[in-house]
Amino acid sequence: MAARGLTDLSVERGLLSEGFDFVIGVDEVGRGALAGPVSVGVALFDLRALTSAEVPAGIHDSKQLSAQARQDATDRVRSWAATAAVGSTTPAELDEVGMTMALNLAGRRAMLSMLGELAGVGSAGDALVGSEGSVGSDGSGGAASVREFPERTMVLLDGRHDWLSAPLTLDTLGIFGDCADLELPPVRTVIKGDGSVPAIAAASIVAKVARDETMIALAEAYPHYGWESNVGYGTAKHRQGITELGPSIHHRRSFRLSADTGAKEGLS
Repeated sequence: MAARGLTDLSVERGLLSEGFDFVIGVDEVGRGALAGPVSVGVALFDLRALTSAEVPAGIHDSKQLSAQARQDATDRVRSWAATAAVGSTTPAELDEVGMTMALNLAGRRAMLSMLGELAGVGSAGDALVGSEGSVGSDGSGGAASVREFPERTMVLLDGRHDWLSAPLTLDTLGIFGDCADLELPPVRTVIKGDGSVPAIAAASIVAKVARDETMIALAEAYPHYGWESNVGYGTAKHRQGITELGPSIHHRRSFRLSADTGAKEGLS
C-alpha cells in the first residue's frame, strides 16, 4: 500500500506566526551507504503561499515511498516549491573531512545551487523576494546576487543534530572553497521531520531521487556491486563484490567495507 501523503502544515504556519516569510526544508540521504555521494536536498517555500493551499498528493518521507512514487512526487515538488536543489559531497571529500563536514559541504552546495536557480527565474524570483529582497537586482540590470537568502527565512533541518551550520574547521577550507563564505539563515532541527513536516519531506524526496539516479548510472560502469538496486548501501551482494574485486573509486575508504578491503587494489 502506498504511503499516505503529509497534510499537516502546522509547523510551517507556526513559522509564519513568528514573523518568518520563507522556509527552506533540508534533508540528507546516503549517510549510511558504503559507496557514492552523501547528498542534501533543499526546498524553498514562500510561507504564505505554502500555508494557503493544500499539500500536493504523495509528499512524504522518501523512505516511505516506492521508487515510482518518489519519481512522481519529485515532479510535484519541483512544481510546488519556489525552487529546490540537491548538493553532494564525493566519497574522497567525505573520507578527508568526515561525515559532519561532508553533510555541511553538501548542504552548502545545495543552497548555492538553489540561490542560483532562484536568481535565474527573473520576474518570478523578484516577486518571491520583493523589491528589497536579498536575491534582487544588482542595481545595473545584471544578474542578481546568488549568495544571500531572502530576509526572514528559517531553515528546517531533519534530525536532532545541526550539521548544516556546524562551525567549519581550518582543514575544511581548501575543500569548501567559496561555500565556506556562505552565510546561512537560522537553522531549526526537527526530529523525524521528514515524516511529519511537508517542507522537509519535499527536500528528502528530491535528494533521494537525485542520489539514486547517480548510483544507478554508476552501476552500468561498475556492475559488480549491485548499485542498480542497493544504490550503494551494504547489501550482501555489494559486500561480496567488494570482497572479490576490492573497492572502486566511488567507495568510502574511511568506512569498514569488508573484512579484507585492504587486500585488493580496487577498480579505477
